Amino acid sequence: MKTPRYLTVLFASFALSAGLSAKDFEGMIRLKMTSPDMAARGSKGDPSMFMNYYIKGGLMRVDVDAGQGKTLASIVDTAKREVTILMPDQNMYMVRKMPEPQKTAGAAGTPGDVEFVRTGETDTILGYKCEKIIVRSRNQESEIWGAEGLGVFQSMAGGNPMGRPAPKSAWESALAEHGFFPLRMVSKDKSGKEQMRMEAVAIDPKSPDDSLFVPPEGFQKIEIPDFGGMSPFGRKEN
Repeated sequence: MKTPRYLTVLFASFALSAGLSAKDFEGMIRLKMTSPDMAARGSKGDPSMFMNYYIKGGLMRVDVDAGQGKTLASIVDTAKREVTILMPDQNMYMVRKMPEPQKTAGAAGTPGDVEFVRTGETDTILGYKCEKIIVRSRNQESEIWGAEGLGVFQSMAGGNPMGRPAPKSAWESALAEHGFFPLRMVSKDKSGKEQMRMEAVAIDPKSPDDSLFVPPEGFQKIEIPDFGGMSPFGRKEN
């Protein structure tokens, strides 16, 4: 099965995120995402995509429902600065070094290009107090209900597991800077058309088992060729 583009974008961005952290939270956050360009993913015609986001210390794992009973998974070790990409269909995995964080590169806009508005309006989502935040950029406006203490959310940047990540979205960069994790978000383009909707549907504060953060027994490690500073798709990596 060919992985849909939006799934490739989402999965690859998690695999290549370099600034993941959660100082206070260990557990699992289940997110539901829906976008107008998502095709129906099941027999009931539901276009939604579900994602389990596991956090434990400096470790993170993301399992993405790829449809038709398939799952994509990546494990990030921030101490080793490594990402492990699991390929369950082939019982294989690969390990890749994460790029060094850059203060200015990888953001959709500079602080002057993005308006971050804390409204002071609050709501409780799954037991967590959230504040309504509006993030406006040149081409997008996002209404976000963000919680503090759940770490830094990184997901919307494009990229490829074998190449380099693309810039993060404006709202994602702004939330990371201010320390909010989005438990509800609606993003619209400048015409007001909805681009993407996301909402947490479950939060489990139980510390995940250590076995989630290592390749399953029996999986074979495959090596990524050295392309001399080039990705296998012909673009030079930073």
